[in-house]
Amino acid sequence: MDVTERVRESHATALDRLGSEKSLLALTEARLETPAVLSAAGAALASARATLSDWAADAGGSVADALAAAAEDLGAAADRVAESLDAALPGDSPFVSLAADTDAGRAGAGLVGLGLVLDRVFLQCVSFFVNEADTARADLFRDLRGVADDLLDTAADLGLDGEAAEEAAGAAGAVVDAAYDAYVDRLEAMGFDPKPIC
Repeated sequence: MDVTERVRESHATALDRLGSEKSLLALTEARLETPAVLSAAGAALASARATLSDWAADAGGSVADALAAAAEDLGAAADRVAESLDAALPGDSPFVSLAADTDAGRAGAGLVGLGLVLDRVFLQCVSFFVNEADTARADLFRDLRGVADDLLDTAADLGLDGEAAEEAAGAAGAVVDAAYDAYVDRLEAMGFDPKPIC
């Protein structure tokens, strides 16, 4: 079982809830309008790009190359969201909390953890714009889910195993946990139950 599958299995509940209908309520603090959705999603991308760019400068070998390429892709994705929003993006997102001090940890956090979180959040962005009959923006977020998938593919290509895989899985899980904690905190602050209605 590779790192991504391990984290998907160990954090299944958190990832399911991050991909639930309440995800956008938390992401936008209940401002379910196009500018708020774009701003929140773009902030996640911009925040991640900045961190991965910094990490790429400190990492070595194939991990440095992977992080640099991922940062470039995230930056291009953030630019597309900013263009759709027609405004500058916020620089921080409570849904993107990346922390690691080894190459394996950075690969896990910045590729696997981030990829899993962005995939779940962008799934709901697609649904939002489908419901708004905004085909162009729904297609944009389908493309951005592809960017999230690319992060996971890049992680798989690194072929981490043994202790490196353990470090990567732990760091990736911490990213998912941080995003889920932000989801819970925001919903509870607004008086919502963070558990999705089945």
